[in-house]
Amino acid sequence: MERIGKYVIHKAAVTTGYARVFFCHDPDLQVPVAIKAFTVKPGESGPLSPAQWLARFQGEARALAAFDHPHIVSVKTMDVVDGQPFFVMPYQGAHLAYEMGKDVVTEGGLPDDQPRRLPLARALTLLRQLSAALVAMHRRGMVHRAVKPSNILLTSRDGGQIKLADFSMVKLPERNPPLPDHWLGATEYCAPEQRENASAVGPEADVYSLGVLASRMLTGTLPDLSQGAVHLPPTLPAALAALVAQSTDPDPAARPAHAGAFLQALGAVVVEPAAKPKVQVVSLRRPVRAVAAAD
Repeated sequence: MERIGKYVIHKAAVTTGYARVFFCHDPDLQVPVAIKAFTVKPGESGPLSPAQWLARFQGEARALAAFDHPHIVSVKTMDVVDGQPFFVMPYQGAHLAYEMGKDVVTEGGLPDDQPRRLPLARALTLLRQLSAALVAMHRRGMVHRAVKPSNILLTSRDGGQIKLADFSMVKLPERNPPLPDHWLGATEYCAPEQRENASAVGPEADVYSLGVLASRMLTGTLPDLSQGAVHLPPTLPAALAALVAQSTDPDPAARPAHAGAFLQALGAVVVEPAAKPKVQVVSLRRPVRAVAAAD
């Protein structure tokens, strides 16, 4: 039985540039947990030194631990066992891609899980929760830089609430260890200026990702931003369509300046209540028959 310290490994889940995420079991608390373990070894570190990668790893854990927010993943502890640095997070059941379906197409030409759109009310709920998480980050001078479905976890309770995860590429207010020149982020959700210089972006880059994600939720497909505009169904509220278009503008200055402005604009979106079905009233009383009086 493989372990990381006292934690029993059930499954290896995700591999990132400098770490692996494992689904594990805490034998003391008897609960499932997620563990992110540092994996960079000397001679295999690529464009950064192992010490620089470790600084990013530790910075991610500390950045997450600094928050006590309902929509940001928390860190329970950070430790080193047998020379293996790792940190422990509560286990979340799934990520947003499970609800929306996958964007990636397999070699066979068909999606593993057919992409689908979300109901308007559900999309608005998730966008508000995600925006609130980013508001907390932007107020601290942080930029996430990797807002995408696989980094948006869903709780298994309360209807599946958002937990924003993966702070590995967060831009901190202080200087980060330098990123490789070729790093872009998630291309489909990445702002144009981030593709050019990831180290110089501001909160508007996260707002761009929010706009792309909103379009993906509401249509079931990624927008083709090479055409210069997002096309949403005409049945959607006009204020929502305008917000998505503004947020995905290639010019950062034309977008909402930060997640707080995006969240405020979401508050102006009015969803018309569904028409109540007509109810046919049927009397259950038996008809009264007239009885002739006897002569």
